[in-house]
Amino acid sequence: MQKYKVIFLDIDGVMNSDQYNRYKYKHHKKDWGSIDPRECYRMARFCEKYNTKLIISSTWRNGNSWEATYKEFMNEGFESLPYRHHGMKVLAPYIIGVTPYCESRHRGTEIQAFFDIIDGKYPEHRKVMKEDFEIESYCIVDDDDDMLEGQMNNFVQTNSLIGITRKDYIKIKSILNI
Repeated sequence: MQKYKVIFLDIDGVMNSDQYNRYKYKHHKKDWGSIDPRECYRMARFCEKYNTKLIISSTWRNGNSWEATYKEFMNEGFESLPYRHHGMKVLAPYIIGVTPYCESRHRGTEIQAFFDIIDGKYPEHRKVMKEDFEIESYCIVDDDDDMLEGQMNNFVQTNSLIGITRKDYIKIKSILNI
């Protein structure tokens, strides 16, 4: 069975930001539909260079299915607004899972549910994974801090005003032991 270093990746506030929206649209309105393609390419290069995989923990995941989310990313996502998602396609090859939706909508709980599925507790929910695998190490990258206490040492909180930064990547490398 494959072992992976994985990043549980949020999209809003990580792959997009207020700063990018002001640059792109020349206004101060928060428009979370706009993805910064530069950040997608940086994340893809990071995954390639360090052999890291992605598990989408964002509300951008499509239902409870890895395959549906992968297809959305490959199609540049959300066909009605394709101009807003330029660049997401480059992340698709690195996506190996999505966190399941939990009633609480608490991100840390959804990430723990993913670990429970990997551990075989809920075999009926294996569709959230591309394949069976083990997690060698993990990092959670999100602009919100709604994680479980035991996840905080693996957590990198981005600033939604600026998105993911070089400093954040350094911290991700440290957490993943790269």
